[in-house]
Amino acid sequence: MYYNYVSDPKNKSVVLPVRQWNWIFPAPFMLISLAFFLINTHKGIGIYPDTTRYMGINEQPYDAPLYAWLVQLPAAFGFDMASAAKVLGLFFVCANVLLICRLLVGAAGKPHHAAIGTALIVLAPQFVTQHSLAMSEPLFLLSLLVVLLTALRYLESGNRLWLVASAVALGLATLTRFTAPPMGAALATCFLLNARRSLARRIADAVLYGSVSGGIFFAWVAISYVSKGHSIGRELAFHGNMGAEKWLSSLGALTAWLLPDEIPFAARVLLLCAVAIAAGTLIYVQAARMLSDPLGANVARRFLPLMLGLFFLFYMAFMVLATSIEANLSLNGRYAFPPYVMTVMAVTIALTEFRHSTGLLKAFHHGLLALAIIVLSSHVARTTVRSLDAYRSGIGFASLEWTNSPTMRAVGELPATALIYSNGPDAIAYVLKRPAVFIPGRFELRTGIENPSDPFERQLSRLKDASEKQRTYIVMFDKVTWRFYRVTESELKQRLSLINVATEPDGRIYEVQPAAGRD
Repeated sequence: MYYNYVSDPKNKSVVLPVRQWNWIFPAPFMLISLAFFLINTHKGIGIYPDTTRYMGINEQPYDAPLYAWLVQLPAAFGFDMASAAKVLGLFFVCANVLLICRLLVGAAGKPHHAAIGTALIVLAPQFVTQHSLAMSEPLFLLSLLVVLLTALRYLESGNRLWLVASAVALGLATLTRFTAPPMGAALATCFLLNARRSLARRIADAVLYGSVSGGIFFAWVAISYVSKGHSIGRELAFHGNMGAEKWLSSLGALTAWLLPDEIPFAARVLLLCAVAIAAGTLIYVQAARMLSDPLGANVARRFLPLMLGLFFLFYMAFMVLATSIEANLSLNGRYAFPPYVMTVMAVTIALTEFRHSTGLLKAFHHGLLALAIIVLSSHVARTTVRSLDAYRSGIGFASLEWTNSPTMRAVGELPATALIYSNGPDAIAYVLKRPAVFIPGRFELRTGIENPSDPFERQLSRLKDASEKQRTYIVMFDKVTWRFYRVTESELKQRLSLINVATEPDGRIYEVQPAAGRD
């Protein structure tokens, strides 16, 4: 492997331990992660609204297709998609823990540093929660780790087959989540800075890498748009509406890397800034050393922190651009998850370079290690509490809150031929396995403006027309508070003739009366 020290005579004494640790080291972390996965998915794999899009049981189509293809494939052979998603989740958690361990052991060299770094990742509440959901984040992380592994193989061997393999992995990562390009930009920059190759070779590598990975993505965009009239699901226009409150919320998502929300926000921000300065300094100094000594033996230790540091910078820049294009978008836990993993890996590797340093670098090294122990303790406590809650109650639409919902039970008693409108049709589709559609939308979530091809009044007229042809019901769940862009219950009462047929503790059901009335 690329991290084998055998090519460096000075490091021969550690060749055998590193090789052994590559296989022994991940075992306890994999067992712990498996235990947390099984505890969190006791009631079933977590189901979020976006999950129903991946499963094809939501009228809104999915965007990035790769995870959706994997989830829907078993259904073609008669298997339950939720069960298939849980099997996929089991594979993803094992694969991600294994690859993280192998990257850290190979690059850090010191097992105790690698152990702390791995624990900070796999015991983090974000890691455990994301792997307990039928969502695309675990596959995205796996794709990025494969991108890194194959890129490092190329940097070690010079064999362009590994370069192409890494580019293909990046193309697939982009088909998993559209936030993959920052990794491509980071690696292309590293290829250009790789003094082991001639300038012409470096430029050719970067061009080849971008051509292969970009070709995969844009080929899918073209095919999807031609065949389905839908691809990335976003307009290339500046609809962003990030205000001060949302920027502070995004900053709060980053502070969650370190400490829980119970700690005062100002204290969390100050700590985050201090960590950013210390970590950034270590990564910068380590990268400078790498560039000044490009022929060093351990390719992973020399290149990986630079790759991951650049990924963080490009990712944050990408998110700023994304928030200016898409309305109502902020850096929530889902978007903050990949940079958290990559940042911890980068800092872990960089720390091994400065364990014998003096002065400010020594202070940064010891300070970050001490903080890591504190953060790890917080991670374990938060992850344990959340996991026990998930064990008892479930996650998302698979939780008892939805499966035992009184309103959901009342919906199950409606006529089988009835047309159902709701603010939670995805929940109905998953829990009851019956179709439902969204109530009209006032404006589009991603643009913040009314849909010009299907304006609100047209949607409302379609609902009225439907009530003339078949029995039509409107189901309003109190738990659905995030769809502020859709018509409110009070507005529906004003615009339609509704009869309340059920009032439950968590929602209401109305029958829409046609203009001519119904016997």
